[in-house]
Amino acid sequence: MQKQYDFIVIGAGSGGVRFARLMASSGKKVCIIENSRVGGTCVIRGCVPKKLYVYASNFLDQVIDGKSFGWTMGTAKHSWSNLVNKKNKEISRLNKIYIKNLEKAGVKIIHDHGSFLSSNKIYLKKSKKTISAKKIIIATGSTPNYPSIPGSNYGISSDEFFELKKLPKNISIVGSGYIALEFAFLLKNLGYEVNLIIRKKTVLNEFDPDIGARILSYAIKKGIKVFQETSLKEIRKNKNTIKIITNKKTIQTNLLIYAIGRTPNVNKLILENTKVRLDKNSAILVNKNSRSADQNIYAIGDVTNRKNLTPVAIREAVILFDHLCNKKAKLKLDYNKVASAIFTQPEVGSVGYGENDLIKKKIKYKVLSTEFNPLKYSFMKNKKSKVFIKVMYQPKTEKVLGIIYIGDSAAEIIQSLAIAFNKGITLNDLKQTVPVHPTSSEELVTIF
Repeated sequence: MQKQYDFIVIGAGSGGVRFARLMASSGKKVCIIENSRVGGTCVIRGCVPKKLYVYASNFLDQVIDGKSFGWTMGTAKHSWSNLVNKKNKEISRLNKIYIKNLEKAGVKIIHDHGSFLSSNKIYLKKSKKTISAKKIIIATGSTPNYPSIPGSNYGISSDEFFELKKLPKNISIVGSGYIALEFAFLLKNLGYEVNLIIRKKTVLNEFDPDIGARILSYAIKKGIKVFQETSLKEIRKNKNTIKIITNKKTIQTNLLIYAIGRTPNVNKLILENTKVRLDKNSAILVNKNSRSADQNIYAIGDVTNRKNLTPVAIREAVILFDHLCNKKAKLKLDYNKVASAIFTQPEVGSVGYGENDLIKKKIKYKVLSTEFNPLKYSFMKNKKSKVFIKVMYQPKTEKVLGIIYIGDSAAEIIQSLAIAFNKGITLNDLKQTVPVHPTSSEELVTIF
């Protein structure tokens, strides 16, 4: 007999897990289908392991910085295998917590691959069974892109990078987005030779141009070899050497990592058996309530390509739960007010609009900005990264439209600022705030 559920969730990432737990806790019969490890990209092969690697990579700089403050230290040496083993233990711990929380809520976990037979029926590939539900939630996330060139299989994706137990000395990264830049900095800080291959002259092109310009400058200063306006033509491999044939020259390396974007993970869902519609980038089209063109099917998270961040997927899950339970939404979600961070060295934090967004939307604005050497680096002959702060505001009302902070602990700082930003902060609010001294972030309220 065919198993019947109230809700089937496809994909056990952060968004899918949150929705399944909430709905099962309300008394509904819920199952969640996952063909990999429970936890999704962020927990298993994304944000969490990346941040652990970033922490590891920062320690060498701290050792070096300590010398300018009078510390005498021996030679610092890093063990990649030791880091990977500890990372794996932590990810395994988190994976078990996710499973435990699902089971505690009463969610049936199905380790299988699910595809649509119709708007409310799912075929399970491994068990060859069919299950059905009144409503189905797609939370399958996204998959990394590969270049369409000969020999592209000699490179790996960012997903696969986190499974590597050994690293060669020379590593090449293709891409100009935040994943590519984060990888480049952390690997360089860990002592590897890093090549960064980008198609344009600039990086982080989806962000305010002041961010990309500064981070690219710091990457070059750090010793990352940047190949600008360089396009891949072919990849060849001979034993341990990979040859990257480009429009300009041949780059030799030992490991090639692609970080050239991600695509909504819909290929194997067989959505043609439903009324679900996709946009030109294969993202599932949904309305404000996350419902697709098929009234029985909803989608949340990266598979909709609205704002591809884990906390956003979780918020979408909570809002969808309230909607399907006919509850008044307790939480709101304004995609333009979501803060984000880039874990390069220095870190980047931003919330609201960048100048590129304001120009595109034809919104009138003015800018306040400052850039300075932080007190922490006063004793260093070769000053390290500067702190950069930028505030964009509406001229008449002086309402703050966007904030950018580049410097140490930028992610933590922007999280606090996001609270005020969501309340509709103005320049006067900044002026009225007494600064905490001496700090770098006090310049936010003394920038005038």
